[in-house]
Amino acid sequence: MALVAVVHRLALRVIHDAHYSSPINITANPQDRLEQYAPDVAEAPAAVGMRKVREAWGKRLPNDPDVLFAELLAVPQQELLSLLAVCVGFTVTAIALREDDAPAAALAQAVGLDMHAWWTPTAAGYFDHVSKAKALEGVQGFAPGEVNRLGKLKKAQIASEAERLAAGTGWLPAMFRAQEAVAVDVAGTEPLAEGQADAEAQEDAHAMTRSS
Repeated sequence: MALVAVVHRLALRVIHDAHYSSPINITANPQDRLEQYAPDVAEAPAAVGMRKVREAWGKRLPNDPDVLFAELLAVPQQELLSLLAVCVGFTVTAIALREDDAPAAALAQAVGLDMHAWWTPTAAGYFDHVSKAKALEGVQGFAPGEVNRLGKLKKAQIASEAERLAAGTGWLPAMFRAQEAVAVDVAGTEPLAEGQADAEAQEDAHAMTRSS
């Protein structure tokens, strides 16, 4: 019964976007802020697939709270768990204020997250939003021979070049790929020269000061 009550509460909010006065003191807010930072993410296969799953459940589930509750009572437990997973999935946010924060890292590792078939890093979707040093760290993973050249460019140019060079390589930021691949990348990554790292840190700091 507890599972039905929780799924009922979440489904009304997440699937039907309904603000229902429930006796269950649980709240859920679908997360859609990512598109503010990465406009192209809406067209990624992952986002398209999520929308289709949500729409399918929306067509299947009645939006009347009482009718929905009665219907969920008859739904097999495995289907309830699938619906619960969909609802919870729409509430996950991994937006961080600091580059070294990874608020959903433990969750990603627990589910074995691998986004190779679902998302591709672009300038607008990733490289524009990380520091110059972080972007170059990524380039080290898929085009190490280009790091020195890109290191002399401005941040926007690096982002554009990184997108071009990453295309077709299958490279993803660590959080979005299997842990085995992350271990290989870390083992094969060479650290940036101290002077280069310091210069990049200063440029990023100046950029942040100008934008604040």
